[in-house]
Amino acid sequence: MPIFLLIALVFRAQVKPLYLWPALLFSACGDVLLALPINNSFTFGLSAFLLAQLSYAVGFYRERATSLTAKAKSRLSFVIIISLGLAAIILPKTGELLIPVAIYLTAIIAMACCACLHQTKQATLFTGVLLFVLSDSLIAINKFVLPFTGSDIAIMVTYYAAQALIVTAALMHRRKKDAPQVQT
Repeated sequence: MPIFLLIALVFRAQVKPLYLWPALLFSACGDVLLALPINNSFTFGLSAFLLAQLSYAVGFYRERATSLTAKAKSRLSFVIIISLGLAAIILPKTGELLIPVAIYLTAIIAMACCACLHQTKQATLFTGVLLFVLSDSLIAINKFVLPFTGSDIAIMVTYYAAQALIVTAALMHRRKKDAPQVQT
């Protein structure tokens, strides 16, 4: 339901980035697929979220800044270090799902790197992206490395907060970008 509320928020916004539609719709599909009691629901859900990550990545890349700032470089370094650590912890434990999980990990890293390059000056977008990475990391750790009590709550809170921050930041950025410039 929270993703559908975000879709409604995007629908009502006067100006909206087009990449939000597929990202949110694929996310909603991923939510449903993960919840269904069917064979391979994890793989199907992962596929839907892969498409959501790619939608976000393309959108963030299209709205990248024209120059690489020191802040963007430090964010990129942070994302790469965290990603390498996560890969080292998670991938050896994935068994027969190694290839799909590696592909998904690559997609979420690409999304996070593209967010580092985004032209927004606010930290909201990057914070949302980091929460998305955290949420997906919690899923992978819980599924492949070490199941932990409270994982469902931790995953849902970080996931929905991530989506809300990303959508809010994207809408605010587009509104500021498309606002008429006042000449003084």
